This record gives sequence, structure tokens and C-alpha cells, in this order.
Amino acid sequence: MSATTGHALATPTHGTGGSFTIRCSSRIAATPRDCLDVVVKSSEYPTWNRFCRKCTIDSQPTTNNNNKDDPDNLQLGTHFTFDVHLNPDEPDGNPGQAIALEVSVLEPIDEDPKDSIVASSALAEGAARRRGWRIAWRQRPSLLMPAWMLRSERVQEFVEVNGGSETEYHCWETFYGVLAPVVRRVAGKQVERGFDAWQLGLKGRVERGEQAA
Repeated sequence: MSATTGHALATPTHGTGGSFTIRCSSRIAATPRDCLDVVVKSSEYPTWNRFCRKCTIDSQPTTNNNNKDDPDNLQLGTHFTFDVHLNPDEPDGNPGQAIALEVSVLEPIDEDPKDSIVASSALAEGAARRRGWRIAWRQRPSLLMPAWMLRSERVQEFVEVNGGSETEYHCWETFYGVLAPVVRRVAGKQVERGFDAWQLGLKGRVERGEQAA
């Protein structure tokens, strides 16, 4: 499903009360773990992601239970910075926008399909449980952009289908704060394009090992 903008979905940290949500979904011919492994590997973003072309680790948590042996991996509590390009088609030499983020959720999914806040083919297919992985990150506030002014959280779910051989991918980002309506008006369509580039790049990388053009 191409990215769309609509009513605000809840996120793990900020909950309900958002201004709007941008979301997309697709089916990926790989396991949920294979998909997650690509998303958490910060050093590989330039090879597949035209929207966020670089992922720089700013700091790692002092204690965690995920990816202990690889400091390049996004972990629960990792502080990192994306180099965001609102026009995925622009040349690599053009400067992007630095967005400071923090991993807020990294956990396995094992839940009743009816408990999901997003449409799930697992529910339509009569699956007893939704199983897979969930990762989320939230914008880090700053003096120039405090949380009351603008905050967001992006959630990605990788849910197994077809006996675990394929993944149902759901991604949504909800924006909060007094400036959120301005973001929707000024940059909403660009972010939608970015989400489409993200999910196409992820699908190509996981399924066929494709690198970004």
C-alpha cells in the first residue's frame, strides 16, 4: 500500500492525541527477522534507503539485551541521527536534513490479531496470533524544538504470514504538537514519497539484495 496521510494512530511512547499519521504497508518475501536485521544495521542505510541515506549512531545504551556484539546496530535506547532527503530522487551530493532520534521500542510481537491497531491480513487469514518484531523510534527534543512544539514517533511492525516465510510490513509515524498541522501542510506529501521509497528499498534489499540506485 502506498503511503497515505490520515487520522492519528497511537504510538508506544506518546499514545493517543496526535495530529495526523502517515502510514504504509507491503508484503515482503522474507522472514520478519530478516527484515528487522536490515533496519537495525545502521552502516547499511546508504545501500538501500533513498529517504534516510545515512544513519549515524550518536550513543548506545550502557545496558541492553539486544545486539550486544555489534555497536553499529540500532538497539533499545540507541540515540542516532538520520540524514533525511525529502526528495528521494535528488542526487546524493545534495545536503539532507539531520533528524535526531531515539529507539523507543525493540521487541518481539506475540499478540492476538484483534489487539492490533493496524489492519492485518493475519486477522483476515484467521491466524491465532500475530508474531514477529516491532521497532519504534521517537524524535529527540531540543532547545529549538521542544516536545510541546513538535514530536513524532515512528513504528514499524514485521509480522509473519504464510507460516513465517513472508512478512506483513506495517509502518506508521504520528506527529504531535502545535506545529504538527504545519508539517502536514508543508511537507506531508514529501514524507509520503519518502515512506514509499523506504519500503521499496527495504523490500528490494531483503528479497533480492538490491542496492539503492
